Amino acid sequence: MLVFAVPALLVVVLGYAVGYTVAGWFGASPAVAEGLGWATGLVLLAAVVTAAVRWRRRSRRAKG
Repeated sequence: MLVFAVPALLVVVLGYAVGYTVAGWFGASPAVAEGLGWATGLVLLAAVVTAAVRWRRRSRRAKG
């Protein structure tokens, strides 16, 4: 379980940090920046999972 949970958490935290920082650059309040940070983290996690699934499917088809 930890094999999947730790990388997922790291991706979400990275997205959170980026979203929070960018919102801060635009002068958003801390509450808005936090909400945007979490949303960015979850979107990044969804993008990484989607990319991993597509890559896995493509590599299985190539092996044949």
